[in-house]
Amino acid sequence: MLTATEIAGFAGVGLAGAAYVPQISHLVRARCSAGISRLAFEIWLVASLLTTTRAIAIHAGVFIALGGIQIAATALIMLCATRYKDTPCPIHHQPHRAAHEGPCSDFQATYLKETT
Repeated sequence: MLTATEIAGFAGVGLAGAAYVPQISHLVRARCSAGISRLAFEIWLVASLLTTTRAIAIHAGVFIALGGIQIAATALIMLCATRYKDTPCPIHHQPHRAAHEGPCSDFQATYLKETT
């Protein structure tokens, strides 16, 4: 029988897994690795492997599940980022958008201010 905190923990695992979906989806569908730091994901992969090893040693089910999701998602992101290196999608290919090309996100607006 699961406790309320274990249920909450597994719900958190589901949310963590869902958080990877937009990044992986963009990598796979657009074949675009723009903005992905492979070094950061390599470090996150090693960190996930180490913490999941500890979770397995202490039989911490929630953290084993979380580690498994993080390892799988991080490895997939690294694989796609390596495979699609230097292949930006049309959205990321044009860093300098003209003002008349339509609205942009807050991030894009900040980027344009810093680079122009």
